[in-house]
Amino acid sequence: MKENTRKDRWTPEDDRILADTVIDAVKNGGTQLGAFADAAEKLGRTKQACGFRWNKTLRKIHSAELEAAQKKPEHHLKSHLKQAMSGFDELSESYMRLKKEHEALAREHHRLLAWLSKGVAFIEKQDS
Repeated sequence: MKENTRKDRWTPEDDRILADTVIDAVKNGGTQLGAFADAAEKLGRTKQACGFRWNKTLRKIHSAELEAAQKKPEHHLKSHLKQAMSGFDELSESYMRLKKEHEALAREHHRLLAWLSKGVAFIEKQDS
């Protein structure tokens, strides 16, 4: 981790790292505040300095990228919803298969109980 020392000048490379970090974080459902902390570590600056630079200068320059990144989490939600639905479908299929197997076992259980009952009745009849 770089030590956070006062730096007055922002280089184009610093700006690029900060902008990429913020936009990537937002794309992945993170917050700008979290991105400022990550960028601060990368750049050896404070998260407050990163936030100030972003809000004062870079936000205007990267507004279209930020807007596009902010729409990304909705896409993630849709894919999570699709996963949940396919998971639900798999669970439903498994439930139905297990239900049929349970019903078959219950029928077999009742058949065996009836057979045992007949056997007990036969033995009792023999004994009397």
